[in-house]
Amino acid sequence: MGVVLMFGGQVLVVKVGRMAGQFAKPRSEPFEEKDGVKLPSYRGDNVNGDDFTEKSRVPDPQRMIRAYAQSVATLNLLRAFATGGYAAMQRVTQWNLDFMDHHEQGDR
Repeated sequence: MGVVLMFGGQVLVVKVGRMAGQFAKPRSEPFEEKDGVKLPSYRGDNVNGDDFTEKSRVPDPQRMIRAYAQSVATLNLLRAFATGGYAAMQRVTQWNLDFMDHHEQGDR
């Protein structure tokens, strides 16, 4: 999206991201109801499933363990990029330019 805005809008773009664990969702209500059936709210993939079934809505500790491992892997990858020079903004800009060189929108 940043490339589209940068080239299409001819404006500078600052990229901001959230990463490493954005899978839990606070809810204003502890339960939700559909067709007279009341179940615990979906609280995000780190906690329970989004299917509207009793089995899916039971909190699963293994989901939290899996989410922790995924978050650690994401942060380790970002740390490697940052210390290996891959996070330099000059490189990101060059990657975007290289991508646009090989894309039909790059002809604009």
